[in-house]
Amino acid sequence: MNILQLRFRTHEEFCLLRSLIKADVQNIFGVNDSFLMEVAINEAVNNALCANHSMNPITLSLRIASGKRLIVRIKDAGEGFNVSKTLKEITSSPELLFEKNLTSECGRGLSIIKMATDKMIFNQKGNELLLMKYIRTEADCNI
Repeated sequence: MNILQLRFRTHEEFCLLRSLIKADVQNIFGVNDSFLMEVAINEAVNNALCANHSMNPITLSLRIASGKRLIVRIKDAGEGFNVSKTLKEITSSPELLFEKNLTSECGRGLSIIKMATDKMIFNQKGNELLLMKYIRTEADCNI
C-alpha cells in the first residue's frame, strides 16, 4: 500500500513537499519518535539531488509493508556510485570516516541513514535506495 509517492527535480521542489513527508512519518512513528527517520529521508534525498545532474525527476515513495515496516524508496537518474566500496568504508571505521568529514558539508549522510534505519539497501548501480524502519507498537515496548 503506497501512502505517498512524490516526484521532484530540485531542492526547492523538495522543500515544498517536505511537510507532507514529515506529516506521514510523524503519523506512523509519533511526533517523539519520527525525527531520526525524517533526517534519514532528508539525507537520502540530498544525496539523490547531488547525484542527479539531469532534470529527470527524483522519485520518493513511502509505504507500509505488512503493517510493521515503513519502506522508503528514493531513485534518481544519476550515474550512481560504487556501493560496495562506500558501504565497506562506513561499516569498517565509522568513527574515522565521521571525524574525517566533521567540517565538510558532505560525507556523513550514509552513516546517519544507516544509524537511523533498520535496513538500507542500494540497487547495484547505486542510484536507488530502499530504507526500512520497523514500526514499534506499544505491545513491542512492553516486552
